[in-house]
Amino acid sequence: MLTMKPRALFPAVLTTLLCASAWAQPEQVSFSDLVVQAPQLIRLQNELEQMVPPGVSIEAREVYRKGTSGKDLEVRYNIYVKGVPPDATFRQVQWPVDKEKPIAGFSGITLKSDGLMICAGRTPEQCHSSVQLDAPVSFEMQEPLKGEPRRSIFIAPNLRIAISIVPDPVQSEDKGCKLSAIRLSAKFELANIEGSGFPPNRDVHIRFSDDQSAGVTVFAGDKGITSANAAATNVVVGADSKGAIQTSTLINTSRNPRGLETVEVTDPNCSPKIGYEWGVF
Repeated sequence: MLTMKPRALFPAVLTTLLCASAWAQPEQVSFSDLVVQAPQLIRLQNELEQMVPPGVSIEAREVYRKGTSGKDLEVRYNIYVKGVPPDATFRQVQWPVDKEKPIAGFSGITLKSDGLMICAGRTPEQCHSSVQLDAPVSFEMQEPLKGEPRRSIFIAPNLRIAISIVPDPVQSEDKGCKLSAIRLSAKFELANIEGSGFPPNRDVHIRFSDDQSAGVTVFAGDKGITSANAAATNVVVGADSKGAIQTSTLINTSRNPRGLETVEVTDPNCSPKIGYEWGVF
């Protein structure tokens, strides 16, 4: 189960969404272009993860999973929203990591009393199902890429709520500490490294792959390049007041077309470790 907790809606988010100003992500993009685009792509993911107004909650519940990771995986979710007007009608837009701006999804979505998103089919403004009234909306994700976030924004008058779901995650847990990698570019050259469960307000030590030829560039949050030195495979990231960490890494595929990145926390309290392929869809 994936739950997004209520957070503030920042003005920057509204500007990003209304102007659809994300950087273009064509299938073939140069490393130099990604260096320029990376801070905006990181910022966009962070803002989408935070786009839940105070007093509102959004939750995705998995209802179906079939197939194999990286092959024929198919996952379906129902989504629940609470804390909004009972007569709210939403339209969905989706923002794939390889698209310049959002694309249209479902429209005419309403909510049951428990917050479940449905196609009520009772008025012309509401979506409908040929099977039944009040049919749950099934958000189906076919053949998701490893670590790929499926990002949706649900829009109603004076209301925008977003959720980012990773149906095929890259994640690990050790002694209560969690570590994951979120794909932010088509070939996983750019990844958000996120973690939780660490001691609050403490430094967390992270080690990246020792493959010097990969040309690893490490970012800190969305503030730009912290180190462009390929030898800088050990970094220190500060955990926030809730024990969460974030950094990002960008692989130079012009040196190697594909490879395997490993990311490991090297703290004595816990040492979650993840690995993912880059340079592939």
